[in-house]
Amino acid sequence: MDSFSNGHPEALPSEAKEENEHIIQTTKSLRRHMGLPEDPTEKPSSATPSSEKPIFWVEVAPPSTRGAKCRLDVCPANIMPGQYRIAVNPGCHSFRGHQSPDYYHVGCFEKIADFSQADFVDQVQPVTRNTWQFRNLNSSSVLDGNYLLDAGAERLTISWKKAVKKLINERDGVETKDDTSAAVRDLLDNAGSSTYVPQEIPGANAFEVRLLSSTLAPNESDGPEDTEEWNLFYEFQVVVDQKSLENRHSLDMTLFLWRDHVVLATSNNLTEKLKERKEEELTPKSIRAIKRLAVTPMPDIQGAFLRGL
Repeated sequence: MDSFSNGHPEALPSEAKEENEHIIQTTKSLRRHMGLPEDPTEKPSSATPSSEKPIFWVEVAPPSTRGAKCRLDVCPANIMPGQYRIAVNPGCHSFRGHQSPDYYHVGCFEKIADFSQADFVDQVQPVTRNTWQFRNLNSSSVLDGNYLLDAGAERLTISWKKAVKKLINERDGVETKDDTSAAVRDLLDNAGSSTYVPQEIPGANAFEVRLLSSTLAPNESDGPEDTEEWNLFYEFQVVVDQKSLENRHSLDMTLFLWRDHVVLATSNNLTEKLKERKEEELTPKSIRAIKRLAVTPMPDIQGAFLRGL
């Protein structure tokens, strides 16, 4: 199971000092890779611009025998299949002359990426049915259900990015611009609620609108009389105020909380202790919502085929 601690044992003082030094050096390396100065207090113009600014892809690790090595060298754990991970593409490292992605546990990457700064947050992208081609993934692997985020993780990652960027702008005195139409914003925020009334969205992709209205809807309701509707963002989003920017692991915590509850809601092999947690923490409505959002929305292959005719 994903964890914002990754299960690392507590380091001895000498080991902790060495680990901190390694994290500092790896942080500088990442900043150079992004075309930023090693020292955050320096102006960006003093750095050598990167030829291709890397994207930080949030994705699900695909099937493998032993998992992938986490690029944070002080991390002793591999990234196992099914775990959420960050793929930095292009990566800092090359293999046989080719730059391949660098993979990190989400929590490990947050140790070196300063997500209290817009330069880093702007590069975060979820791997979804709409973005996988930009990640340069093999189509057959994607169609097998690999790499793509489940609906809940997709919505939470996008929500996390928007919330963090808004807080950064507020702190820095920058106006937050949102060109999203009222109808689209209503769909994104209120779909699934008994009070939601669909509006016409000119030029919208019908397949995407259906997904956002159903599988990806953030709300779950028992009907018009329901005064306590379930909301994905309220339940799992940990970014709420300016102090949230001080939390180096807010993305990992958000995804961990989500995955933890997916296990509670969907697993048939819970221990007695977890069964008690499920009974205490989840209601039939929340279980219904989590099961719906635990599904991975796949690409619209039929639509793509018809558009190609």
